[in-house]
Amino acid sequence: MGWDLLKSFLVFLLIVVGFIFILLLPREMEITHHGGLVFTADFPFTFDLFKEKVQDFIHHFQTEKGFGENKMGVPILEELQTFLQRDLHIIIPAFFLAIFFGMILGIIQFYFREKWVGRIQAFLSWIFSSIPDFFFYIGLQYILIKLVANGYLQMNLFGNDDWYSFILPMIAVTIFPMLFMMKFTSTSLENEVGQDYLRTARSKGLQRLFILKHMLWNCWPSILNQAQFVMLYILSSLPIIEKLSSYQGAGYHLLDSIFKNEDVRSLAFMLPYLVFMFATVVLSKLVKHWLVPIKSGALR
Repeated sequence: MGWDLLKSFLVFLLIVVGFIFILLLPREMEITHHGGLVFTADFPFTFDLFKEKVQDFIHHFQTEKGFGENKMGVPILEELQTFLQRDLHIIIPAFFLAIFFGMILGIIQFYFREKWVGRIQAFLSWIFSSIPDFFFYIGLQYILIKLVANGYLQMNLFGNDDWYSFILPMIAVTIFPMLFMMKFTSTSLENEVGQDYLRTARSKGLQRLFILKHMLWNCWPSILNQAQFVMLYILSSLPIIEKLSSYQGAGYHLLDSIFKNEDVRSLAFMLPYLVFMFATVVLSKLVKHWLVPIKSGALR
């Protein structure tokens, strides 16, 4: 267990270092005027230019004793705290809703897999999982805009000033990981079909729900491993969803800082996302070790 956590921490450090190096790659555009209306644009890259950016990056932290301030004179960590609190209103509910309802829908799909209910559910899940979450959000926005324009609904669809502003982005980032969990849960249960303990349970006349409970318990290790992928789907979708909804959270400003080549600010807004991923990996391992301990000579 300790070695697994150490490996996860080392991977986390490598990802942070890798992100910093990618972030510091020279990407400023140089425009050359050749006379008249003739211009050329180029993105020069040399090792010396990259080395200079790395040195400037390190010098900034040495002189500022931290991340410093943004262009408006506000401490970066102070604005990060404000924007991160808005993100947590989306990330935490989306994570638990995706896992809980994904598992429930997966169990339902497996239980009714040979009936029309299960086939319809499988078809709908295939349709929705084929649609990118940002496209789904744009379609949802369009429908709500029409409802608001025709007077059927009164709500603000953009920004983060209202108490309900986080709900639509949360729904958008929950759909795909929930469908992923549903499919994985259903597939894991199907893989248990044909095992010896199931034939023994059926021969003893045990009820289907009781057998399903034992099947689900045997699937726990693999299901818990998917928590990190659920968090990854949520965090990777959140910045673009916040951009589309003008919800000014950390993801919104992460994209903004990258586009403006604000390297220090980009790192400040990216680090919490990486920490969320690392914490999810560690917690899933701890819960898995606690719920499904591995004993010598025993099966899970």
